[in-house]
Amino acid sequence: MAFSSDESGETRLVLDDRSLLDWSEREGISPCEAQIEALEEGIIPLRYLKNFSALDLHQQACICKSCALICGCGGLGGVLINLLARVGVGKLRLVDGDSFAPTNVNRQWLCDSYSLSQPKVLVAARQVRAINPLIDAEAFNVILDETNAENLVRGSDLVLDALDNLQGRFLLAEAAHRLGIPFLHGAATGWWGQVSTFMPDSALDLKAIYGDRKTRDPAEIAMGVLGPAPSVIASLQAFEAIRLLCRRGPAYANRLVYFDGESGTMERIQL
Repeated sequence: MAFSSDESGETRLVLDDRSLLDWSEREGISPCEAQIEALEEGIIPLRYLKNFSALDLHQQACICKSCALICGCGGLGGVLINLLARVGVGKLRLVDGDSFAPTNVNRQWLCDSYSLSQPKVLVAARQVRAINPLIDAEAFNVILDETNAENLVRGSDLVLDALDNLQGRFLLAEAAHRLGIPFLHGAATGWWGQVSTFMPDSALDLKAIYGDRKTRDPAEIAMGVLGPAPSVIASLQAFEAIRLLCRRGPAYANRLVYFDGESGTMERIQL
């Protein structure tokens, strides 16, 4: 255990990963439980120290107690997985039934020359453990469908849409709505992307964006995706996830945020 001073000059009690992992082993509790106990005692895991210009102890503890479902471990999902693991979300539930291919390398952060042909979700779970040994990762190497959507969503505090097809998005959104869980939509293609949030009490859903169309968007197939587009969109989704998990209000509820990377502009449209 040590003391550290932040940019404001405030002295904080901090604990590094090794000490937390040793503590969890001695006490017979999980690393995630250990980090929550530390935060509740006013001790900051050292890896989160730089969060404290934006978060307080209670908010960080809320994040560490949370479970987020990320459906899709590709372009959007790879960025979400990295950012939410680093901020300390206690459990990441990862869903993807696909494997990495050479055409994924241009934009999918978890894909490299060594992960080609490997299941995306298993690579993602390994990356989570490498990034943050204090949190848990659940890997489901399945394609989301009518038979499993509700079971995968159940128990999550947030559902993050990192898919690339409308049928899956609608299934995921409908399951989240039935179970009263916030749904964070993201999509990217070409230079462009969009984000929207649907809270459980909202009268709106994905039909406000896509109408009744539930087949794959032909634009997503024909245009491909430039690497920065999903990175920007997933970063906006991650900000929204952090806001909700630390008990702040959503910024994108019933709104569509449209990002145009070609012109460098962003619009927020009321649905």
